[in-house]
Amino acid sequence: MSSSSADFLFLQQLYGQDTLYVIPEPASEEAISIPVASLVSPVTAEAPAPEPTPEKVETPAEVSLAVQVIEEPVAAPAAPAEEIKWLGEAVHGTYLLFEVPETVFRQLPQHPFLQKVMAAVGLNTGQIKFGNMSPALEHDVKKIAAENVARHIILFGQGLPVANLSRMEFYRMYRLGESRFVLVDSLEDIEKSVELKKKLWDVLQKIFLQQN
Repeated sequence: MSSSSADFLFLQQLYGQDTLYVIPEPASEEAISIPVASLVSPVTAEAPAPEPTPEKVETPAEVSLAVQVIEEPVAAPAAPAEEIKWLGEAVHGTYLLFEVPETVFRQLPQHPFLQKVMAAVGLNTGQIKFGNMSPALEHDVKKIAAENVARHIILFGQGLPVANLSRMEFYRMYRLGESRFVLVDSLEDIEKSVELKKKLWDVLQKIFLQQN
């Protein structure tokens, strides 16, 4: 008889008048087998986030308010500045160049002092070509002489729109091939000054009266 059966008979004799119950002992820790999977909480895969729905772009036809486009008038391109305004005819190849207001320029052939000066070298103002240079451009005396086959060019005034003006001396004759040219003061200043009149006459003799 096993020790467990003997213990049971002993207990029956000791507690004969009572009802006895046999409570099985809990299994040892080694006997308990718990599946590992039951200790891990199931992980539910997250559903992919829905892609954002692109906003609807309203076409011009769906816009409730019409947008008016105001077109600004395009200005016409400005006409290029005229290099030189000419007046008269250079019968003997004589050109007088100025940079003066239009109203003054138109009256130059009738200018009394200028008529006397030209008469002193054997010319009248009807035989001379007058030019009014544009202040918006830079003029080249050599180019003017070549294009017009000029024999004599007199530039009247200070601060003229002429290339290399700072290198030119007043009342000094310059030569370029068959052309002779000189820079003098304005007609108004010469008319008021005896000294400037003398300087003008001296250089005009070199240009018009001297052959060499």
